[in-house]
Amino acid sequence: MQTFRAAGPLDIPAIMRLERGDGFAGLVGRWSAEEHARAMASTSEYWLLLDAGEPVGFAMLQEAVLAEACTLLRRIAVAEPGRGLGGALLREVLRHGFEARGSHRIELMVYTDNARARAAYAKAGFREEGILRDIRRTATGGFRSMYLMSILRPEWDARATAP
Repeated sequence: MQTFRAAGPLDIPAIMRLERGDGFAGLVGRWSAEEHARAMASTSEYWLLLDAGEPVGFAMLQEAVLAEACTLLRRIAVAEPGRGLGGALLREVLRHGFEARGSHRIELMVYTDNARARAAYAKAGFREEGILRDIRRTATGGFRSMYLMSILRPEWDARATAP
């Protein structure tokens, strides 16, 4: 049985394991325990998807800087991509963002070469708005571009009430 709950400081080791999953090195950010603790203590909300009581996914939400009533989906990762866990987690994150947080817009950035994630976000209703060119520095000193994607409350409402 899957459940969705807020994460706290005791969940940081599980969050770190999830963000360091196989194949995630160039796709999901990685923070130290101290960085996660600072984020939890300030403006970030962390959420966990549990399956049979075990953490199988997490998401980090923040207030977007440049827009009003906008939530930034800063990070999301699941233990086993391809099992539907990401879709389940994303549905809960969107529900929470729109219903509990009262957001009008939820946005995220995804690397241009991460086709699997882009497809999952599009399936959930996110739309690509453009490319943020050379926005992230790589470990080797180069840069990577990302798509900006978002979903608006009326779009989510229409999908949530569709038969």
